[in-house]
Amino acid sequence: MSIKNNQSYNIILTGYGGQGVITLAEILAQAALAAGLDVKQAELHGLAQRGGSLECHLRIGEKIFSPLVGRAEADLIIGLELLETLRACYYADPERTNIIVNHRYWAPDPLRVETKIGEAILNNLNKFTKNLKLVEAEKLLTENNLNLSIVNTLMLAVVTKQKVLPVSEEQILTALRAKIKPQFLADNQKIFDLVGKL
Repeated sequence: MSIKNNQSYNIILTGYGGQGVITLAEILAQAALAAGLDVKQAELHGLAQRGGSLECHLRIGEKIFSPLVGRAEADLIIGLELLETLRACYYADPERTNIIVNHRYWAPDPLRVETKIGEAILNNLNKFTKNLKLVEAEKLLTENNLNLSIVNTLMLAVVTKQKVLPVSEEQILTALRAKIKPQFLADNQKIFDLVGKL
């Protein structure tokens, strides 16, 4: 997809600190710069290093002046966890916003029933968009003997294959190679092949 004159493509990335949300935002930002686009990025978080709530804003266009996405202005929400994705629906437009979310709920209270709460969150997410894609990220990684720590790359691969970004797959892969340490690169690249076969 392309960005028309004076328009921006607005992305919200959300999850918890330690899931690789910021790394994901940085890869997308570098891919956009490689495509010759202007990028502004901002993080809104609490104790992100300790598993706290984390939200990244990424705006891409010919010329971007502010990094923050406004209410109902997101073109894409990438969620690495269900509850944090629901919180980010403030930025969703029901007709336009694509929400791609990992089917993972981290219960803040270990005594609560995760399955029922996860189902309730999904029901609410469907109220905020007609374009919801659910990804069983941990399940896919486990079935393919891949490390669960690269859920963010799997989500990136899914978003890339959906062709909803204003950058190409090759630009994303180039940014990924520049960001990921060499010893982890093979598994990260393997995910793109895996998702392409789904």
